[in-house]
Amino acid sequence: MNFSLSTVINATIASSIFICIAVPLSYIGIANRRIKLYAVSFLCVMAVVRLFMPLEFFFTHSIYIKNLWYGLYSVLNNNYIHFFNIDMTYEHVLFSLWSTGTLCKLAHTLYKYKKSMDSINLLPRTSDPCAVQALEKCNVRFRHFAPVRLFTASHISSPFITGILSPVIVIPDIRLSEKEWEYIFIHELSHYYKGHLLFQFLMEILAALYFWNPLLLILNRHLPRLYEFDADEEVCTSLDGLQKIDYSHCLLKMLRLQAKQPAVHTPGISFASSDLDSRIKRTLDTRQSSGTARLNHMLLIGTVLLFILSYTIILEPTYSPSDDPDTIGASELYCRPNEDGAYDYYSIYNDEYCFTANQILDEQILIKEDSNI
Repeated sequence: MNFSLSTVINATIASSIFICIAVPLSYIGIANRRIKLYAVSFLCVMAVVRLFMPLEFFFTHSIYIKNLWYGLYSVLNNNYIHFFNIDMTYEHVLFSLWSTGTLCKLAHTLYKYKKSMDSINLLPRTSDPCAVQALEKCNVRFRHFAPVRLFTASHISSPFITGILSPVIVIPDIRLSEKEWEYIFIHELSHYYKGHLLFQFLMEILAALYFWNPLLLILNRHLPRLYEFDADEEVCTSLDGLQKIDYSHCLLKMLRLQAKQPAVHTPGISFASSDLDSRIKRTLDTRQSSGTARLNHMLLIGTVLLFILSYTIILEPTYSPSDDPDTIGASELYCRPNEDGAYDYYSIYNDEYCFTANQILDEQILIKEDSNI
């Protein structure tokens, strides 16, 4: 496995391609029910994995393009900024800005999460026996169920669930029937057991890594609606036509409650967070789209193939002696033959990869057959 500037650039490009594909798919998933959440989420997971693994493997085939990264490499490594008596290359400055932005974004996210959980732990436990019994009844329906804490907050208008490892449900101070609480708790527990909360946290990490990418803002606006559609489908799998109407009435009751009480930002995933009209229409629409499962499975297979392809082919720079601007002297380089019959050139000072050429550029350049020489 090799690590170089080229592998980092290729990993960033490949990860961005996954995000670019996920954005229109999420929009299609909102517009109709043919694209499911798991197809979009798998693309996002592959984007994270690809970004964290900027490597070149034994099966990777290098495609050499003349002067591909040379201009970028020269700008990043041959220009300096003087900062507090420290000379920093543009590459170090860019890496520092990216790292600082990512760390600040992550720190802000973790701070908000901790602050929210501290506030939740101060709330009183729910004393409504209908709600408590409904939660216990719903929780055992899921395989490998986990203990769930239930709190009541008078300042919220919609139930929500949060907690990646230990789920917590917070409900408003309202009176509902046990059946209505069951609808709500099955919906909220689906967010936890189907991994929506964990995936939401993963998307926060991806948004921190790509804080400069506006596509992540669009994607993170679309995904909560897909979470709700997916949880609604889980609720409706065991409901008949009349029960689906009852569930829609429960959604309408939450909508009326939100209209009376101002919206309050809540952590996690809220039961009536957005797009209730579309959710009701999907709940009452019993038509099944043909080929939906096949389409989403094809998207999963295509994502895997694209992920493998991103490692199979890597773009590498190459240039001839006449194109070399002599910014690096022959005495400052050594080279090693690579598997493609070309030569990888490295700095003798820090063993950093510099470029690849199809031939030995100068007789003075030392040739190393392997890393032990």
